[in-house]
Amino acid sequence: MKTIQLAVLAIAAMFLMMQPVYIAEQSQTAKSTATPIKHVIFLMMENHSFDNLFGTYPYTDNLSMRVGSRTVNPFLSASQLSSLKPVPSGTYSTADPAEGWIFYHLDWNSGKMDGFSEYSGPASSYYYNASQMAIEWDLAHEFSMGVGYFSSMLTDTVPNRLYSLAGYTPVIDDYGPPPYIPINNSIFGEMNHYGVSWSYYLLNPGDPSLMLPYFQGIQQSWSHVNSWNGFVGNVENNTLPSVSWVEPISGGAHGYSQHPSDSVFVGEQWLLYIVEKVMHSSEWNSTAIIITYDEGGGFYDSVPPPTTAGSQLGFRVPFIVISPYAKENYLSTTIMSHTSLIAFVDYNWGMLPLDKLVAYSNLPLDMFNFNKKYSDGNIVRPPVNLTGVSRFMPPSIEFSQSTPNGSIGAYFPLALQYNSSTLPYAESGNSSINMENATQYFVQAETAITPFYFLPAFLVGVFVAAMAVPVAVFEVRKFMYMKRKNK
Repeated sequence: MKTIQLAVLAIAAMFLMMQPVYIAEQSQTAKSTATPIKHVIFLMMENHSFDNLFGTYPYTDNLSMRVGSRTVNPFLSASQLSSLKPVPSGTYSTADPAEGWIFYHLDWNSGKMDGFSEYSGPASSYYYNASQMAIEWDLAHEFSMGVGYFSSMLTDTVPNRLYSLAGYTPVIDDYGPPPYIPINNSIFGEMNHYGVSWSYYLLNPGDPSLMLPYFQGIQQSWSHVNSWNGFVGNVENNTLPSVSWVEPISGGAHGYSQHPSDSVFVGEQWLLYIVEKVMHSSEWNSTAIIITYDEGGGFYDSVPPPTTAGSQLGFRVPFIVISPYAKENYLSTTIMSHTSLIAFVDYNWGMLPLDKLVAYSNLPLDMFNFNKKYSDGNIVRPPVNLTGVSRFMPPSIEFSQSTPNGSIGAYFPLALQYNSSTLPYAESGNSSINMENATQYFVQAETAITPFYFLPAFLVGVFVAAMAVPVAVFEVRKFMYMKRKNK
């Protein structure tokens, strides 16, 4: 009996040790923002590197220059393009390259960036151009695009999305949960603590979510989980929370996230629907929509990922900021990653940096114009005229998916709002503004929780015990047989 009591006490102690550690402050409400942005909407798509979607931007299908862009050269050089393959005009998807921690590290090859074709396979060599990407290219052209934004880890979806929500990951590949992240170790818990409103929108919150089960305690915040239609209602009713995640994956959604081999065009339509809805609402003048991708998906990218605060970043992915304060046709070379998303929320709403990595992550502030007037005397840009690509906007956020028969490249570029020569800022730039001077972090110790019954030692013990039962039964039967035989 004493042995059992000691075992129970040991398990309880282990459980307590695994509980979240965070700064115990009085709960407070953030009443103001550091910028005019009062609403941030995050749209994180799936599995495309920067060069895979924007490598030939802003050139046309046949790599000729279009009038109206300030970018002179495509991002991929002629020598790089010679070893890659364009996705044929009228085709909007490719096969799925091999994914995962092992494949991506082999693709990366310690920064040589020469293992893609061999390890992630032939599909890794494909790149899209204006023929397929006109809608997304137009959004980048009209607003601001980051060309130095990287996934947070050389691995696949789940760990990278966890970095965007918690600033760290307890898994290195797509497995689990468990382990779980305590909700108080996440941006969700921090916003709850400071009284910053938020919502996480799924197609159907009643269907399984890919990411939310990783957060222990999320059920206590389930009132923040809403539907896509709920998001549309919030936009139309002027009731958007401060921070929104509109998820194109899980919750019963299929085909919207652009994950290979899904159509990139369908994902563009979905993005366009959200952008147009917000742009033509009363929420527009105080909103920033941020589009990015969780990881590169095994597709080739030419830029070796750097490190941030000693953390090796993953492959470069597209990053677009859409806002009435976003600079027009601007390219940011600021080095950022998924933790920069958390950093912007922390900075804008006056919260502590969630953790050290978030504190050292650069903010996308150079992509905004908050104080310089345009030629018409305004600072706040009116809604952009997306006539042309708006013909592809579906009637609802959940729509019957279809793909054009031919190229949509003729719809890029659209006319800009302002003449490039009159813009009150340079066509490109960067910033090193972050919160590294913070003396405290909201989360002091990052924690992964695995219930004892999932721990390897416990599972091995159960396996050994299960294997021992038949042996024990056999020995008992043998003993009883020998006992009867010797009578």
